[in-house]
Amino acid sequence: MGAVNGTLAILAGEGRLPVVLAARARAGGRRVLAIQVRGASPQLAEAADVYVRTPLGEVGRLLALLQGEGVTEVLLAGRFSRAAVHGDLAGGDAAARRLLETVRDRGDQPFLSAVASALGRWGIRVGEQLAYVGDLLAPPGVLAGPPPAPEEAADVQVAVRVARHLADLEVGQTVVVKGGAVLAVEAAEGTDEAIRRGGSMAPGAVVAKVGRTQQDPRFDVPTVGPDTVATLAAVRARVLALEAHRTILLDPAEVRHAAQASGITVVAVDAPPLRPRDAEAGRS
Repeated sequence: MGAVNGTLAILAGEGRLPVVLAARARAGGRRVLAIQVRGASPQLAEAADVYVRTPLGEVGRLLALLQGEGVTEVLLAGRFSRAAVHGDLAGGDAAARRLLETVRDRGDQPFLSAVASALGRWGIRVGEQLAYVGDLLAPPGVLAGPPPAPEEAADVQVAVRVARHLADLEVGQTVVVKGGAVLAVEAAEGTDEAIRRGGSMAPGAVVAKVGRTQQDPRFDVPTVGPDTVATLAAVRARVLALEAHRTILLDPAEVRHAAQASGITVVAVDAPPLRPRDAEAGRS
């Protein structure tokens, strides 16, 4: 991807990914406007040139901010509760309600694609997270802890297969399995709650977090970090399975240390790399 001029905006939910993106973009010479639409983050405020908190339902104000700051590119990053986002838009300004009315499929990727299309009509491009954190994609193999035992390896296969179907159906990305039985699947509650729910049923469970077969690299790329490992440790889960080349691994050294300390194996199963949308457009 070539050099991009103008201010980069990060439309931020909760979690650490927006902070990492802001820090890396600034280190690369970009001016960063962080718009926090979910939660609050002193770390993001410190990492960005400009930090603003505003509800997602105030679409008119968001657009004015983007245009007033000379934004040419937006990244969508962080955790967004599906129910909260739809609630914010339904109770938001006229522009927010119009946006919600245009979205027939309320799954995460179709919904975010509609947001990207709306921004495009306003002359603002939605960029790809991997342009800034592509080096954080998990490599294949065992990343922490001992190799999975045979029964755990079998559960990894089940969990990854079910999670991929789950993601393709726009339900969620995370599945918890023990002894070949699915204990929990992620829906609107998010990854951590799904892990807590499933892991509380049986210690030693396997957790898989997997993206869609046709994953859009602009948003909702599966992301794990030390907090994910801490959630597994709290319910005494044994294995965290990811897809190599398709999962962002935040703070890899800290993830390895936390996993080792908790007796958790982190394994990345081999998978086809995510394709940049620019490359896809060039083939179409």
